[in-house]
Formats: sequence, C-alpha cells, structure tokens
Amino acid sequence: MKHEKIHMPNLSYIAAFVIGVIFFAVLWRMLFGSASGLMVLAGMIGTATAVTIFWLRNENQHHGKGKQ
Repeated sequence: MKHEKIHMPNLSYIAAFVIGVIFFAVLWRMLFGSASGLMVLAGMIGTATAVTIFWLRNENQHHGKGKQ
C-alpha cells in the first residue's frame, strides 16, 4: 500500500466547512437568540453545499493542467 500525502486543497475545504458551520451558528445565535439543532443542521447543509460547489469548480478548472 503506497503512502500518499494529504492533498492540501482538500484539507482547506474541510477547514472552510468547519469555519462556516461555526460562523453560521454564532451569527444565528446573535440575530435570533438561540441556536437550535435544526438551524445548525441547516447551516451545515448550506455550508457543505457551498464548499462542495467551490471544490468541484476548482477541480474542473485545474483538471489536466499537470498532465502532459
């Protein structure tokens, strides 16, 4: 089994997801006074969607640039 290095852009997308969920929960609590489980879940889904879209866009833009 070959040891592979962690692909740094993938790590940054995970970090963006975590930061986005925390930001959403804090913002929701400041604006509405509570951070219910459903609202945090909605924030997680929204953040995951945004991070996935940016990741796919980045992969499509850089696809094949290093293969010649």
